Amino acid sequence: MSDFPLADNTAPGNTAPSNTAPASKLDPISRKGTPAHRTKSKREGAGRRQGMPVQAISLSVPASLAAQWKTYSQEVPRSLVDVMLDAVAATRPRLPVLLRAHQAALREKTRPVSDGTFMRTVPQPKRLEDPYVTMPLRLLATNVDVLDAMVHEMAAESRSQLVVVALTAWLADRRAEEQVYAEQLELEVPEDPFDRP
Repeated sequence: MSDFPLADNTAPGNTAPSNTAPASKLDPISRKGTPAHRTKSKREGAGRRQGMPVQAISLSVPASLAAQWKTYSQEVPRSLVDVMLDAVAATRPRLPVLLRAHQAALREKTRPVSDGTFMRTVPQPKRLEDPYVTMPLRLLATNVDVLDAMVHEMAAESRSQLVVVALTAWLADRRAEEQVYAEQLELEVPEDPFDRP
């Protein structure tokens, strides 16, 4: 899934047949030398070639979610950017509710408590079991603007919070679908006549 066409090393006038497989037949790794889950989206690369500005951003996500994100990106395969855009677009109708639930859970962890005299806000404990990691991405600037508009529209605290909530819900949906599909395949296994008594 390269963003750029492969260079043609055949000299002009050389009609000798080539044993190289067409670019469309090559796997994402051999075509580009980088894994399929590279952060640059095919759509983003096409936009850049058409002169559309690209913007680098960084998102802070839990390490466990980052691992799921990368794994799904490799399995599909699609770029990290495309997976993120798919997740946000697919969960957009539910995002306001999902964000409110996420934010309520955070407030519950940081609600003020009395020390006997004053009300004190207890800092959220560090998530040592699931620390946050930084995910650097390159998006079309227009898509960054859309994300920022959604952050404002849905009262998210940041781009990172919006993406974390969207990816968490969307990846959970994908895994649930895979589980249902696997169970259906098990039920559809044909009976082996030689297994009969």
